[in-house]
Amino acid sequence: MYSTFHGLEIGKRAILSQQTGLSVTGHNIANANTKGYTRQEAVLQAGHPLASPNPNNGTIPMQMGTGVEVSEFRRIRESYLDRQFQNEQKEAGYWEAKASALSNIENVFNELGDSGLTSSLNRFWQGLQELSKQPENLSARVVVVANGKELAGQLNEIYTGIEQNQTFLADQLTGKTNEINTIANEVAGLNLKIAQNIGSGNQPNDLMDRRDVLLDQLSKLVDIQVTPAQNGRVDVSIGGEKLVEGNNANTFTLDLETGGANIAGKVITIAGGEIKGLLETHGYTVNGTSFGTIPDLRVKIDLLAKTIADSINAIHAGDEARNLDDIQARSTDPNAPLEKLLFFVDKDDPTQPPKNAGSMMINPLLVEFPSKVAAASSDTIGDGSNAKAMSNALFQKMNIGGTEATIGDFYKGIIGQLGTDVQTAQQSAENANDMVQQVENRRQSVSGVSIDEELTNMVRYQQAYNAAARYVSAVNDLLNTLINGMK
Repeated sequence: MYSTFHGLEIGKRAILSQQTGLSVTGHNIANANTKGYTRQEAVLQAGHPLASPNPNNGTIPMQMGTGVEVSEFRRIRESYLDRQFQNEQKEAGYWEAKASALSNIENVFNELGDSGLTSSLNRFWQGLQELSKQPENLSARVVVVANGKELAGQLNEIYTGIEQNQTFLADQLTGKTNEINTIANEVAGLNLKIAQNIGSGNQPNDLMDRRDVLLDQLSKLVDIQVTPAQNGRVDVSIGGEKLVEGNNANTFTLDLETGGANIAGKVITIAGGEIKGLLETHGYTVNGTSFGTIPDLRVKIDLLAKTIADSINAIHAGDEARNLDDIQARSTDPNAPLEKLLFFVDKDDPTQPPKNAGSMMINPLLVEFPSKVAAASSDTIGDGSNAKAMSNALFQKMNIGGTEATIGDFYKGIIGQLGTDVQTAQQSAENANDMVQQVENRRQSVSGVSIDEELTNMVRYQQAYNAAARYVSAVNDLLNTLINGMK
């Protein structure tokens, strides 16, 4: 037999349950714009019934309902969409990092205006052409020296800019590595708190939301695999090795020289994310062989600088090359020795040709004495054939690193390839972000807060609350009649 006050208990449970549902709805509305928040639902279920023997059904006991209760606060979340989002984030992170890094490198070449290397090459060529027509003109020689100095300076700036970009990328990679370890430690800490809450019979939904936000951030940095573990924990792996295992986080390290990544000393392969995009641009060396955008560019720019220097030096310091001082000396002594000065030299050793684009400079003697520019190939005053030969060398095909091309065409090939790589990376980043947004829209349709839906729920809970309150009032009136009627 159930209690006389059973009706009040049913009413009380109804009021408390609808009030709880209303509180959860309020929590959803309050976090409608909170990043990473997952919509929650108060799941209502009928209470455990009471057995009540009744003379009308013989000895078979009947069951009397006990009202309603909140069984759980359910997170409306789809793990499949989370995995898909993280996979798309990996691709977006990779292409965004690559597009940004390549765009910065492209800016180093500055070919949009008149201050790029192509313009400097053209001015140097024009100066040599003018000198070939007026070899005795000192001002024409000054122009050639100035243009040669500008050309070497442009190659120096490109070399330095590439080096600075590599240093910047190294700093970024170090920062991203630290970020991965910071996130891993926080996820491990949240795993512990979540497990403790679940073990105590609580539902740590908001802690799980925070953990999911961190996992989304981590998936953009590097490719991850997330697997459920006991008591609400998750394990996070990279390349098959566990970065987070339960309550413990292992250390992720990255060797910028070799490009090798490790977790707790175990070698792993990075398959995507910002780390891979930055590393491929920064470059690395394996068994003496360099890989990556910057090492490849450095080789090509050094080859270009060496080709320019060697081509001009071979003519300027050739057996037939003569400057004004040589011609003057041979006017009195036909056997006077020729100076045979290098036009482009190394900054560290001006007696030697440049080692690379960064060390290339014009011979200081030519800057101080423009008369020493070897414009002639004979002892005749007014001979500019050597200057003509140097200008022709700039635009004649030759073997440059196994490619038959002019110096200008070889450089255009470098710029063209870099521009294509930038365009490809930017387009791929745009496509990847579109995919991320599509998956996020689908995820939000499941997990996100809909204000209209929550307002509907609010009205529903409010009406149920009011009905439960009126039910309690009705039961109270019945009990009042029963109790007061016995006086």
